[in-house]
Amino acid sequence: MIVPPNQAFSDHLVVGVAAFANNMGELLNCGLESVTFHYEGGTQVLTEPSVYTFTAASGEVVSYLGWWCALLNDGRHGEAQLYVEAKPRDATMQNRVIGPYLFLPSSTVHDLELEVAPSRAVLPGRRYQSIVDALQFCAERRSHRPLIRIVERRDDYLFGSLRGASAYVTAKGYVTIEATVPVTIIGTREHTDATPRPRYSGIRFKGPNITLDMATADRYFYERKGNQYWYDGVRVINSQGRGQLLQRLGGPRPGGFASGQPWLTECSVSDLPTTANGASLVRGCKFTRCFADAVSEAQCVIGSRFDDYDAYIDWAKDVPALTVRYAGQGKKATLQLSGDNNAARRVFTARVDGEVVGTFTTDRFYTVAAGRNSSVARWINSLPDWSAILHDDTRRASVLSRVGGKGAGFAEMDCRDAPLELVTMFDYHGDFYQQNTPAAWTTENVVVAGNVITNFAGQCFFISSVSPSQDFIFVENCFHGKPGSTGYNRRDHFFSQLDRKGPKSHVVFAHNSMTQGWVLRTAGGFRADRYCLWTNNVLGGLQWLGPAQPAIRLTRNYLFRDPRVPAGAIDTETGGTEADLFVDAQRGDFAPHGRLGLAAMAPVLTWDSGGRRLGRASPPGARPR
Repeated sequence: MIVPPNQAFSDHLVVGVAAFANNMGELLNCGLESVTFHYEGGTQVLTEPSVYTFTAASGEVVSYLGWWCALLNDGRHGEAQLYVEAKPRDATMQNRVIGPYLFLPSSTVHDLELEVAPSRAVLPGRRYQSIVDALQFCAERRSHRPLIRIVERRDDYLFGSLRGASAYVTAKGYVTIEATVPVTIIGTREHTDATPRPRYSGIRFKGPNITLDMATADRYFYERKGNQYWYDGVRVINSQGRGQLLQRLGGPRPGGFASGQPWLTECSVSDLPTTANGASLVRGCKFTRCFADAVSEAQCVIGSRFDDYDAYIDWAKDVPALTVRYAGQGKKATLQLSGDNNAARRVFTARVDGEVVGTFTTDRFYTVAAGRNSSVARWINSLPDWSAILHDDTRRASVLSRVGGKGAGFAEMDCRDAPLELVTMFDYHGDFYQQNTPAAWTTENVVVAGNVITNFAGQCFFISSVSPSQDFIFVENCFHGKPGSTGYNRRDHFFSQLDRKGPKSHVVFAHNSMTQGWVLRTAGGFRADRYCLWTNNVLGGLQWLGPAQPAIRLTRNYLFRDPRVPAGAIDTETGGTEADLFVDAQRGDFAPHGRLGLAAMAPVLTWDSGGRRLGRASPPGARPR
């Protein structure tokens, strides 16, 4: 779905889906015979997609290619169910049906309207001084689709929890929170885990007048029941910046701003990690100066822009922490550290002439006793003839390592003949889209289409799980890797990957433009079926790591930087560099240039992501809007 469900409407509501299928090596007409909308006893059959243009909650006029249908309010009010069925052109493939999705045709869009005005008197059932008091009334009334309108300009609105024994998770629709003037919601005054926690499911933050500042908030906690949160046209920021170090944690914030599987439409998001992991939908959003993963395990990501994802500037770097030395009579003195980066328990072991003289176990909670660099220094200084000089105590001890050790533990290191320098390093390695392992929660029916990613320090796609990857479609995306050749940010070390033993079925990668290469790691044990397809892409390289799998069709790709043609590939062209193949990839202009502009290949899509019809022969890669 590319429109959130559970919406109320009094006249009509346009809904849409993104749908594609591999039709024996091509996706003309998105590879589909038809898409049928089944709604309350009626059906509408679409035989081709269309571009729908509308004014989003952000105020922007936006357009998306999809399969669109208008749901009409015919006077029957209540709960209506929608199913959508895609019929592939390839007769060997089954139809896919998604749903049911709930919609609410109603006489009015909202069943309750309230105001929030902190400086004005409370009028029960009409006006409240805080957002949570308004939510409390909605919950007590068991309202299904209320509107809360903030009418006073402030930059310190809090977001507390409902009073009472239980959360309100049974609303059929959303509580919409909007503002008539610019406001900032800070959620909480001090960062604590799982806050804000409204204990109210199905909150829709709507419109550009709302800014959510996450500097002192953890994330908007979803109760795991009821409707997901919907962030619709709002700004989400961290006013302390991407490098904000949380004093109570001795490190960066652990997550972005939303838990659960939220809906994100036409939002702007900045300076946060793991911005949209697990989202049900990311549509038309703009993300800047973020870090760690971007949209891992999201269900649908379309028409969005991502720029400057980089954990190496602030976190994945060596920061001097301790200098350790032994000055006793022993002929050999070593220090060892076991455990992974940021593990719950890591153990330091000090030895003199092979004999253990002390051990110390760290935690990852920045406790005075065992979680700080000063905790480790205090233990070392308690050992006879050992000393530790503390350089920094702002970062937690669970990420200590040796210089150049990438935050990992280390074997016995000499501390007698020369001092041992210890550093902290948070081993973030961002992925644009990753399927998690060992257990993925998104295993089928994924569409990532029409996105532009620039200055991304990490790998773009990592489809690598022991869980299945079924019906994963990646089309018309542009990816530019952030230049970097020092420290841990080595652009030439990053590759997109297909890996691990999870079955790969109908994984399609078509008409994408990437400055990064792909590695298909059959040595990791994955097996793919004949519906998998890599075609009409422009890639930094494409190689097997392990035996080639002829089931995956590799055809009509253009390779540069690493021009080796993989075994089994058909109609591959090579040559050129990033600088002369694209107009300006770093700024998001992936229009073909030079040799790429002259490469004529039969496209496998009928339209690009903007709905423009492709010619009979045109350069491979994406055509972003």
